[in-house]
Amino acid sequence: MKLSDYMAEFLAKHTAHAFVGHGGCIVHLLDSLNAHPDIKVIPCQNEQGSSMSAEAYARVSGKIGLGIATSGPGMVNLIQGIACAYFDSIPTIFIAGAPPVHHLKGNRKARQIGFQECEVVGIVKPITKYAVLVTDPKRIRYELEKLLHYATEGRKGPVVLDLPDDLQRAEINPEELESFIPDTTIQLDTPKDSDIDQMLSLIREAKKPVVIVGAGVKIGNAVPNMREFLKKSGLPFVGTWSTLDLFVEDEPGFIGSFGVSSTRAGNFAVQNSDLIISLASRLDTHETGSNPAKFAMKAKKIMIDIDPDELNKENGLCLDIAIQSDINAFFEKINSKTIETQDLAEWKERTKKWTERYPVCLPEYYDQVDKVNPYVFMNELSKETKEGDIVIPDAGGNLTWTMQAYKLRSRQMLFSAFNHSPMGYALPAAIGAQFAEPEKQVICIIGDGGLQMNIQELETVSYYNLPIKIFLINNEGYGIIKQTIDTWLDSRYVCTDTNSGLGFPDFKKVAKAYKIETMEIPNQKNLNQKLRIALDFKGPLLIDVRLKSDQKITPKLAFGRPIEDMDPLLPREEFEENMRD
Repeated sequence: MKLSDYMAEFLAKHTAHAFVGHGGCIVHLLDSLNAHPDIKVIPCQNEQGSSMSAEAYARVSGKIGLGIATSGPGMVNLIQGIACAYFDSIPTIFIAGAPPVHHLKGNRKARQIGFQECEVVGIVKPITKYAVLVTDPKRIRYELEKLLHYATEGRKGPVVLDLPDDLQRAEINPEELESFIPDTTIQLDTPKDSDIDQMLSLIREAKKPVVIVGAGVKIGNAVPNMREFLKKSGLPFVGTWSTLDLFVEDEPGFIGSFGVSSTRAGNFAVQNSDLIISLASRLDTHETGSNPAKFAMKAKKIMIDIDPDELNKENGLCLDIAIQSDINAFFEKINSKTIETQDLAEWKERTKKWTERYPVCLPEYYDQVDKVNPYVFMNELSKETKEGDIVIPDAGGNLTWTMQAYKLRSRQMLFSAFNHSPMGYALPAAIGAQFAEPEKQVICIIGDGGLQMNIQELETVSYYNLPIKIFLINNEGYGIIKQTIDTWLDSRYVCTDTNSGLGFPDFKKVAKAYKIETMEIPNQKNLNQKLRIALDFKGPLLIDVRLKSDQKITPKLAFGRPIEDMDPLLPREEFEENMRD
């Protein structure tokens, strides 16, 4: 049996699509995949697009993401998507072709022996769970099974196979191949009884508790168990950006998001709390603020995470109880206990008043005549979408406005590459999502700067006639960078807009060159009608949403401040009232 045929048979058991870039060192594998009836090969215009499509496909489908490229430059282009999968813990297999084994430099000191040879394992090791170069065809079953195991077990993530061309065309006997046997001595991480008892004691004593629902709840398929815990305990809760699509706006107990660019209500709740229970959130500085020591200073802090390194970052965030555990194992234990609390009615009412007093989308934004206010746009877009729609914002301002103002409907899915957050992610991610769920509405929200990073993937959208709605949030520049320069450098803009050296094309003309229809939303007049026209359009559509070039993110935390004290600053008397014990 040809080795590449064996690989196709193996991979087809775990995914239905492969997102690829072609090249001389991967022809045999792509040929075998293309011939397999249970897997569809999707070529993107750039391997970076392939890598991001594969990563998003894994998020949406629940299957393994599969990204493939040839050696050298093809493999290097995969790195962006590999990093997205690593930092967001997405199970994805990436395969890079390589020159024949006898053309590999091995331990020789020459920089390169084979054409387009590249040291794959060394390059990707810091951003993968496992990476391997296979030079013996008899090891292919072992390594494929090991790659799959590492991608899906424990804290999930990407793995990489470096596969020489001559191995792909080698003949093998599948019956003679060694299998990979995982180490059965490694036990599932479960919480200690003493930690659970101490946690229950802190819950029982807390007068102002807040639960933080983190990404690991979704990644670990623990959402039903999380809901049982929240219902059983009755504790109020906030979500990280990656878990906001688990909750609708009026969900009982839900306060909102929190962090550097989130909501005042969520931040006031966290900073006034006397107990924080972090469920599978790594609590990075986007959530805690630039100085983690100032995060929830009044609170005892309990953190549950599968990764011991996240519990021992030594970054100034002091934990009272650090529980290393698989999140489902934690819920299984805590949900079997009786959870006693104080009377939390007054605390819950206070958090509710914060959400009512400090909306993100202010009424006066609707009075804007010139251009479109992004908070109004996201608020109204969320009214026009349907249950089950998939919404993918990109990076920078458009991501922040979406996460602050878009109100989730039931069973909607909203995601981005939250931790790596590269510009240009949303378009190829939307491609992967649409192939994963061909019957669902996929909405891509991307800035003018971000679209330029992967604009070539408009051809992939067009060629496959994917009915993706691409909302181009067009503020004629890098808005979030300009806001940062306003803060630090007295608005001395460099390479951020057309006045400082950065040019942009006519995006509608570019889209039409790719045979994609376009429309424009120049202002807020008849906004909902225009949104309905866009969302009802059959086929792909690019919608140019025109924003003011100086549009700001607000509220937003200034560097160095604790997260409760967001810009624009509240009157000090009002602020102090919100922070009283």
